[in-house]
Amino acid sequence: MNELIQARFEGCTDVEKIRERVTVRPDPVGPLSTVHPLIAAEALAEVLKQIYLPNAFSLNFISEMVGRASVHSQKLFRSETDYLSKVYDPPEVEVSPICLTGLAGIGKSQTIAALRKVLPPPMDFSCDHYHGTVKLISHWYASARGKAGGKQLLSDFVLGNGESSRGGNVAKLLVECRRRANRDGVSLVVLEETQHINTGLGASKVTDILLTMAAIGPPMIYVSNYSLVRKLLRRNSEDKQRLLSEPRIMLPDDPESSDWRNYVSECIRVSDGQIQIGIDDLATELYRSTFGIKRLAVQLLKLAYVECRSAGREFVALSDISLAYRSSAYSSSSKEVEELQLQALHNRTTGTHLDLRCPFELPVEMKSNVVKFARADRDNRVIAKVFESALTESERSAMEHINLSPDVLSLPSKPARRPSLPKPTEEDLTRAFHDFMDMVPTPPTPKKPK
Repeated sequence: MNELIQARFEGCTDVEKIRERVTVRPDPVGPLSTVHPLIAAEALAEVLKQIYLPNAFSLNFISEMVGRASVHSQKLFRSETDYLSKVYDPPEVEVSPICLTGLAGIGKSQTIAALRKVLPPPMDFSCDHYHGTVKLISHWYASARGKAGGKQLLSDFVLGNGESSRGGNVAKLLVECRRRANRDGVSLVVLEETQHINTGLGASKVTDILLTMAAIGPPMIYVSNYSLVRKLLRRNSEDKQRLLSEPRIMLPDDPESSDWRNYVSECIRVSDGQIQIGIDDLATELYRSTFGIKRLAVQLLKLAYVECRSAGREFVALSDISLAYRSSAYSSSSKEVEELQLQALHNRTTGTHLDLRCPFELPVEMKSNVVKFARADRDNRVIAKVFESALTESERSAMEHINLSPDVLSLPSKPARRPSLPKPTEEDLTRAFHDFMDMVPTPPTPKKPK
């Protein structure tokens, strides 16, 4: 085959080149003080959503998937004879799909979008068999949201989105998909949002769709949350062996890692002065309030900006993060964060909130840092509460003066307590009694009965 085919995936697996290609650092949001607080908070959130700094997991995952696609492409174009035979007589090959799973909002969709950026763009291919050229496509991408079944997904690949097949069955569509995939050099199939396959359908329908997609031939990735994985784990062993033998679990960043610190630093940069908190304090407080879930971090910073504008300020302080965490808009998310922290501390495997619990057994080293952070945070809070409760009124007042900071100043001041009354002596009590008796009017003399 020609040299362009051989160099199709060249340089796509280098981690540093991947980082350079997929990193997104948006421009700062600009001044927001003259904009309505809610509109300004929405503008800040939109810029924060655009940030994408791939962590170590995402870089390794993208490199691995591109490598798998490259190997498949080399097999497909090993020779012109092999290539044409697979076009006219596509072999029946069923692959074990890669299951990319993790908590909602952890960044799975952003990782898939980054992967699609790295994969080579369409290119023209010519050989002696064709009149003209054929457009080679590196991957097929589909979202399972709202799809009725595997037949509709195959129709989208064969006929294009928005068109439906009027004849034929799934078997015929599958053969045509194999032929098209081999002809167009498709080296990877990506199916996203599988948890939205007609919400309410049983696991058997989802299993049928995934197995149909895996039967096309190229390496396959499907993106799912923990809930769908738990449904698949209840299937028969032959289905579990096909669909869950290659899991890739995306976990929150290590709270002490450079990945998390770089993300928080980027949030401060793009806020353009709207966030004025030290990087160390913000990284710790943001992780404590979001468990490292970036979607929740964006929501919390958005709500914190609303709080700061309500307080008459134009920049977010540390106290605004705490107020946003306790706000009604964040209440459902805060309950999930607290549940995740309890799971990390107690290592529970049963109970409620199974959608927040990883269905796969994780190595100890993968969760030790998160557990360490949660335990240290809990211990610090307990120590601070015990210390504060042991202070006298004068000591507490002195501590407030010693720890005077902008964050403390921004908190609403408590009303001053009334000074306690001195303990009365016996003379004071006697004098008060006589004064009270003098104030009581003398009762009238009762009349004699007639």
